[in-house]
Amino acid sequence: MLKPIAESTGHLDKIISFFQKYIFRKKPAISDEQRQKLRRQLIDAVLEEVVTRLDKSLHYKIRIDLQREEQRQRVGNRSLPTEETSDRSPTQFINRLFQPFKRSDTPETVGADKSTKSTLELFEQEDIRGRLLILGEPGAGKTNELLVLAKALLTKAKETSEYPIPVIFELSAWTDEIEFDDWLIAQLFDNYKVPKEIARQWIQKQQLLPLLDGLDELRRLDDAPSTTADIEKRREAQQIKCVRSINSFLDMHPLQLVVCCRRQEYEALEARNESLQRLNGAIYLQPLHNKQIQAYLLKSNRAALGEVLKTQPHLLGLARSPLFLLILVVTYQGQPINSIDQLLDAYIDKQLNDLNNQGAYHRCQSSPSPATTHHYLSWLAKKLESSGSTEFLIERLQPSWLDTEQEQIFYRVIYGLIYGIAFGIAFGMAFGMAFGMAINMIAGVIAWLFSAEMEDIRLVDLLNFSWSYFFRMLILGLTYGLIGGLIFGLIYGLTYGLTFGLTYGLIFGLTYGLIGGLIGGLIFGLIGGLQLREVDISKRKSPNQGITQSTRNGLVFALTIVLVGGLTFGLIYGLIAGLIAGLITGLGAVLLHIALRIIFYRSGVSPFNYARFLEHAENHRFVYRVGGRYRFVHDLLRKRFAETYEPRSRV
Repeated sequence: MLKPIAESTGHLDKIISFFQKYIFRKKPAISDEQRQKLRRQLIDAVLEEVVTRLDKSLHYKIRIDLQREEQRQRVGNRSLPTEETSDRSPTQFINRLFQPFKRSDTPETVGADKSTKSTLELFEQEDIRGRLLILGEPGAGKTNELLVLAKALLTKAKETSEYPIPVIFELSAWTDEIEFDDWLIAQLFDNYKVPKEIARQWIQKQQLLPLLDGLDELRRLDDAPSTTADIEKRREAQQIKCVRSINSFLDMHPLQLVVCCRRQEYEALEARNESLQRLNGAIYLQPLHNKQIQAYLLKSNRAALGEVLKTQPHLLGLARSPLFLLILVVTYQGQPINSIDQLLDAYIDKQLNDLNNQGAYHRCQSSPSPATTHHYLSWLAKKLESSGSTEFLIERLQPSWLDTEQEQIFYRVIYGLIYGIAFGIAFGMAFGMAFGMAINMIAGVIAWLFSAEMEDIRLVDLLNFSWSYFFRMLILGLTYGLIGGLIFGLIYGLTYGLTFGLTYGLIFGLTYGLIGGLIGGLIFGLIGGLQLREVDISKRKSPNQGITQSTRNGLVFALTIVLVGGLTFGLIYGLIAGLIAGLITGLGAVLLHIALRIIFYRSGVSPFNYARFLEHAENHRFVYRVGGRYRFVHDLLRKRFAETYEPRSRV
């Protein structure tokens, strides 16, 4: 249609050029300058995260130089000898010795006593070439060691533009549904909004240095059997898949890579003839020896506890872990402690009832009781574990976290009311405040009730506008809007004309149809020009920041549409357009988030003011905040809270 017109006017080239430049323009390629800027931003974001996590870590508060034992037989292309039968119980809490290997070479111990080599120096050894496995017991400081290594590597990457970018990935979020490189790319996009094509290039050009934490923390499958034995069997099968996936990934991409795992879980994999064969080195974080323990107790003014440890071997076994030594110093008051669970429970009880940990709530506000605080945190820990997450953002509460069918139905009702009534009001204002509103509100509510699904709430806390997308979507919107308006106008006009006259009915129907089509096209174009996406997670500097920004964006855009539509088509149509646009650009997500918070609060599983409560929990040293994100001070503490969750209707 455009070609004959253009040829007859002699401006074909100009018209085609206009459409290619402004309407059907391809997305521009990312320049080298943008790539370098993105690299610097990612390094700064990860470094800020690492520094904060180290400062807040319980391990970092106990400054003991850990010794590292090299165990290269754990990795590499070596045929491992058959392990001898051991009388050790697989459920025993701590066993610092490795299974015996029939090898002539003995492990080399590195650390303060025999060597000054750090994990970084081992990582950079010529024969290890940046492929390292870090093993240890629960609470031994594996993640802390990984963070210290990450900080050193990030400093190098900041100084040298060709050095690969170290990024910590939580293997608890790993899934075998996609290839390992695709999973890394998806994680970079989800967590830092790195464009997927850039992330793929970084992998292909060896510009990414994955630091994989928690091979033993792979999340439980949703359809996993209920018995403990079956759950562990499924978890081990997942770990085997993950190990094979990492090996295959390193076969294809000659990257540097580090993995952290507990000793016992890794030994279980070795018993199945599975190992990280593409890594070149492995270190084991050794237990604290007696002199280190006694020195720390003296420094902490707890020399009496040292005398107790001499007479209680089970407590001494716990104290050989840096984390548990710190907890013993904080909590031990002579009570019987024979296991990790009892030690963590003692810490939780001590912190909950310590009056010095208050202060988040003002005097006029009543703070949650210790039982309520424990219940809220145990529910949160349970949800994080089931979703395979280690971090929590308030604005990322999702309807999938609703526990009961009654709660889900209630959410669907609210979902339907928000959008059904909004669109009902909009159409009612356009086609009659009585008949139109009644019919459209009922139809809208019913439609949204049946169509509403438990989809994730997506915030709109960053808006970018693209004129090329605007023109493209405006043309499409006007085209479909006018066609729909003409069809509606003819049908409505003919029906209305049977009573009041055909000519009058057609004029009335076509007028309203065309106006509706124009309004729809304008809205479609404006919304199409927006690039709706969530802000980079590293830029969330305050709790619930996403909700605040989504509210602001929705209101600003709604008011803009009201003004533009009101001046163009009249106030009524401007209000209609603004209402719909505001819901789409953030206000709808905010309303659903508030509804979800109310449901959780009424169900007794969470506070309504989550930011204040998490500050309260931070004062108790159960969680800490990194920007707008929250983490439990240790994964073992998070797991203990999750294990002690007991469902109840209200607290």
